[in-house]
Amino acid sequence: MSKQELVFEDYLFVFETVMRVRHTEIDLGQHVTIESLTALLSEARLRFLQAKGIKEINSDKQGLIIDKLQLVILSRIQAREELLFEVGVEPIYDNGGNIVIKVTRMHTGETVVKARQHFRNYDFNLNKVIKLDNTTKEALYPHLFRL
Repeated sequence: MSKQELVFEDYLFVFETVMRVRHTEIDLGQHVTIESLTALLSEARLRFLQAKGIKEINSDKQGLIIDKLQLVILSRIQAREELLFEVGVEPIYDNGGNIVIKVTRMHTGETVVKARQHFRNYDFNLNKVIKLDNTTKEALYPHLFRL
């Protein structure tokens, strides 16, 4: 597997949330498991979308789905650590885009994880990928719509 560096510009991050690692999220080595880390990243993404007014699934049974995850773990995370999740969106296109997340330790500011989640807009009635509507585009990337 190739090791691809995830580099994000600071201006991309427009949302922050803090979560504490629970004891149930660690393995026998006293570090966060990949499954738990993925769940924490999903929670950060969902908090971001909620703050932007985007529901998981709207009344038309359409919503954003994640179809790719790039993850770089820079340092192991232990139980009861407080983590700062910074979330943003890279430039989007008609069918989707990338949500970027940087995770740092609250007490040291050390970056411990970087992630990129590729999303697409999905219609669960039609069972296929569809274009993003302008309301969702504007919520995710408002400066594209400012003239």
